[in-house]
Amino acid sequence: PDYCQLLRSHDLTNFQKEKNAVKKDTVTTTTTNGGGSTTTTVVPSLQEFIELSQSATPTPVHEFRSSSRADTKTAEPFEEMVTRQFTSSDAAKSALEEYCSIGKDAFANQYYISPTTSGKRSSSSMYTASIARLMNDGNKASDVLALREVPTRTFTSAINIGSINTREILNAAHKKQTNGNSLLPTPEPPLWGRSSEGSLADVVEWREWFRLLANRSLRLQEEEKAGTSGGEKNQSGDPREPGTVHYWRWKDQYLVRYLTWPAGIDYDDSAQNASPAMLLVHGFAASAEQWERLVYRLRQEHTVDGKDCTPPIFAIDLLGFGHSEKPGLSYTQYLWEAQLVDFAVDVMEAQPMIMVGNSIGGGLSAGAAASLGSKICQGLVLCNTAGVLEDPDTYEGYTSTSDNNSNIRSFTEAALAGNPNEAPYSPIPLVGNNALDAFGTAIVKLIYPQIEQRLSIIYGHRMENADPAVVYAIQQSAMSPGSANVIGSGQKLAANRPLNEVLEGLNVLVVMGLDDRVSSPAVAQSRAVLFQKLQKYNENIVVEAIPDSGHCPHDETPELVANAMTRWLSTATMNSAADALTTTTNTAEQEQVSY
Repeated sequence: PDYCQLLRSHDLTNFQKEKNAVKKDTVTTTTTNGGGSTTTTVVPSLQEFIELSQSATPTPVHEFRSSSRADTKTAEPFEEMVTRQFTSSDAAKSALEEYCSIGKDAFANQYYISPTTSGKRSSSSMYTASIARLMNDGNKASDVLALREVPTRTFTSAINIGSINTREILNAAHKKQTNGNSLLPTPEPPLWGRSSEGSLADVVEWREWFRLLANRSLRLQEEEKAGTSGGEKNQSGDPREPGTVHYWRWKDQYLVRYLTWPAGIDYDDSAQNASPAMLLVHGFAASAEQWERLVYRLRQEHTVDGKDCTPPIFAIDLLGFGHSEKPGLSYTQYLWEAQLVDFAVDVMEAQPMIMVGNSIGGGLSAGAAASLGSKICQGLVLCNTAGVLEDPDTYEGYTSTSDNNSNIRSFTEAALAGNPNEAPYSPIPLVGNNALDAFGTAIVKLIYPQIEQRLSIIYGHRMENADPAVVYAIQQSAMSPGSANVIGSGQKLAANRPLNEVLEGLNVLVVMGLDDRVSSPAVAQSRAVLFQKLQKYNENIVVEAIPDSGHCPHDETPELVANAMTRWLSTATMNSAADALTTTTNTAEQEQVSY
């Protein structure tokens, strides 16, 4: 905001009229005043703008971005190559012409040779390394990257900085598709594969679809109507507190929706035992809207004697879910972890916070928390979390299976190196990525009619919470463009870093709904016991089990989860891991079991 105010304070009125003096990228105007002359700087130089930006950036953000730790980096695959070769106006237009001329496979194999700058498997970010892993052992880009990944990565940056406009791209795709007639629309994606020009058109049309969805949500919100999908439907069950809708362009490219809830009027972040801000991360197929019931209960818990001390709360839609864009990329867990790290730093400005995650959102939150470090992520709440958890009594850490990679000492180092000791990725013979898209499409068509029924099972102990609002939010996300590719990308996931490693040094509350009908009650009970064992090796872990709750305890039994979080927060010292809560009270009223 400070930087934007500085920009607005400069009068650009005379910029178009008088460009009579250019020096060091600074445009000045000279005016006569009573026989004398006055020189006024109208537009600061590029260097001055950079300095203004840096001066407006909070110190914690500078500190994190300047860290030498490799696991804090979030660089995109092919980032430097795309910036260097495709972002200027001439380069983008030349790339468009070449792409349409030789087709996406030839274009991919000509330019998308290595995701890293050095061309080596090791990378400056786990996100980049996860894509480098796909391309090892001689795999070609055309065989392993998503059907629309090459045009997405090639042109999205150029579109966003104005080097090329979407009409140029769409016209080029239509002309190629229709042999010169740009007026005909590009056909809908077929059941099998996607042509070069169809993939190119999808980049523009999908992007526009999500832009219109975002504009609609923001417009409805300005009119004081519901700006979320669920807000437009009938709601029942436990009460909600609707959040305020915002959008952020991750990597200055992809629209990401997030919701915010304001801090209570009596909240003071400098007060002793004040809760840090919170970031809520949903599970697979869900969205930020699924946290509204928990937020309502958290505000009740934080309101004592009429004083509302609720911390500021954020909930994000992961890329590929909810109202966030679903660009045609190869999705891996490290893409989502990088998104969470960037959100915590760029949007939340690296302020101390607690991350709360459900299902895959729990596993991703754990990975992101490890990268952020305990100075920023001071606590972690995992609700029926996904993620590898090995038996703590037999866990031995990372073991290299190759003498060539014996210098790798942890799963994090292995992830940064592209998991060289794991089995290499093998594209599906003959059919390749076409099969992954077809698989994703089939899953969407199979599951979509069953969403309401499946939710009634998942919310088995409080079925009224599986209301039309929850159902519709998931249905809309499932049918938006790009969903099939997100699901198909599951075949490309690299090996997970085990929770045994990433939770080291973190304050953690594990909430486990024991009647989990997604993974099964037996698995939920088993994982609760493993987390209990982990307490012997990490005294900062608290396990809170809820017998009559399932896979989404934060939305099925929000009052129990909010109460567990409040008790944990009041006892655990966020700045001192040694003071973390290790036991909780078991009462019949709460129907909870504490390990």
